Amino acid sequence: MLAQTNRLTSHEDFLRVTQSPIRSKTKSLAGYLLTEPNNDSPKVGFIVSRAIGGSVKRHRVTRQLRHASKSSLHVLPKSSLVVVRATNGESPAVEIPELFNSLTKRASK
Repeated sequence: MLAQTNRLTSHEDFLRVTQSPIRSKTKSLAGYLLTEPNNDSPKVGFIVSRAIGGSVKRHRVTRQLRHASKSSLHVLPKSSLVVVRATNGESPAVEIPELFNSLTKRASK
């Protein structure tokens, strides 16, 4: 499970991050990254579309994304806020490392 210190929960933070110019996309995920100088550790939030399925399936996908993100947090910059949007696909969690790597490369430019 993703630690509480690594979870993005504020609605205002979600809005700011999704408007960030640092974006990346995989087959079934879209990612947004915003760097905040006063952050100690990366924070990740998830948006799972209704296109994925019913409530049970959306929550299952969110849990899988949280679990996959925990093992890939080391790739992200320490001061980053990240929002991951799942749009379609059966198991988007396998794309998390690819998405985080792509976001990190775009942030370093």
